[in-house]
Amino acid sequence: MHKYSFDFSDIDNLRNYFRSQLDPDSSSDRIYFPPEIGTGYLSYYKISPEVFLLVNNYTANADIEYLRKPINEKDIILHFRKYALDHQLEKDQIISTYSNSYTPGNMRCMDAQQGEQVFITKGAVVKSTMIVLKSSYTKPYFMKSSDMAEKVDSYIRYSHQYINKFYLSYKQSNLFDQIVNPDSETVENYLYYIARGIRLLETFWKDVLKWETERNPFKINSTQVGSIYKVSNYLRENLHEPFVGVDQLAAMAHMSRTNFFNMFKEIHDQTPLEFFNNKKLESSYNMIFSEGLSIKEVMDTLNYSNSSKFKKAFYNKFDIYPDINL
Repeated sequence: MHKYSFDFSDIDNLRNYFRSQLDPDSSSDRIYFPPEIGTGYLSYYKISPEVFLLVNNYTANADIEYLRKPINEKDIILHFRKYALDHQLEKDQIISTYSNSYTPGNMRCMDAQQGEQVFITKGAVVKSTMIVLKSSYTKPYFMKSSDMAEKVDSYIRYSHQYINKFYLSYKQSNLFDQIVNPDSETVENYLYYIARGIRLLETFWKDVLKWETERNPFKINSTQVGSIYKVSNYLRENLHEPFVGVDQLAAMAHMSRTNFFNMFKEIHDQTPLEFFNNKKLESSYNMIFSEGLSIKEVMDTLNYSNSSKFKKAFYNKFDIYPDINL
C-alpha cells in the first residue's frame, strides 16, 4: 500500500509534494507515476491565483491510500469523475473506496474543511478532474449575496447526501473528456486545459444559480441514468446495423418510451436517432480521412444505402465533402 497525506491549503506545495513522491525529475505539467505504482499521470494547472484545476488520469498498479486532511479555510472542491467510489460519511471526513460498479460520471461538491480518506485498489482506472476554489475567490460573491452563499451550502449538503447520484450533464461530460482524454496525445498546451477548466467551472455556477431545493438535481434515478449510457454505448458499438428504433431501445433500458426518450435527450442533448446518425458520420469521417477508406467501403461498413444522402449529410455536419481528397 502506497500512502500519501496532503491538504489543499497550498496547491503549489501540493504539486511539489507529488512531484517529489512520484516524478522528481519532471518539469512538465504532467507528473507521471513510477511503473510500480501506476500508469498515467497527475496534472496541476492554475486558472487564477485562487482557482486551480487538478487532473487524475491513471491506472493503479498497486494499492494506494490518499489522506486529504481538512483545512480551516472554507475552500470548495468540485470533483468531476468517471469512476465509481463507495462512500461512508463520518463526522470529520469521508471514507471513499474504489468500486467496480458502473458509473456514467458524476460530480460532487465538497467543503475542504471536511477531510477525506480514499482507497484506490490495484487495477483501478482513475479519471477525474478537480477544481479547487479558494475561500478568497468565493467570499466576495457570498458577501454580496447571502442567497448565493445559502445555495452553495445547500448544494454541498445535497452533494454529500446524494453523493453517488449526481450525474454529469451533456456539456460537463464533453468538457471532462476534453480535459482528461484530449483528442490528441500531443496536447500539452497550458491554455487548452485552462480554457476548458473555466468552462467546466461555469457549468457549476449555472447549476447553482438555477437550482432550487424542491427541484434539486440529486433526486434522480441513477439506475436509469446508467441504463441510458449503456444504450448509447450499444448504439456506438452497432453503427453498422440499422437503427433499431426508440421502442426497442427503451425496452433495453427497462424504461417507458416517453421517459427513455426524454432522459436520453436531456443527457445527450439529442434524440436517440440523432445521436446514432451523428456517431455514424463521425465514424465515417475517421474511416475516410484517418484510415484512407473509400466512400464505398465506408458505406458498406456502416450500412449506408444512398450515396447522395450520405454525401449531403456528411457535408451538412463537417462542411466538407467526403470525396474531396479521393
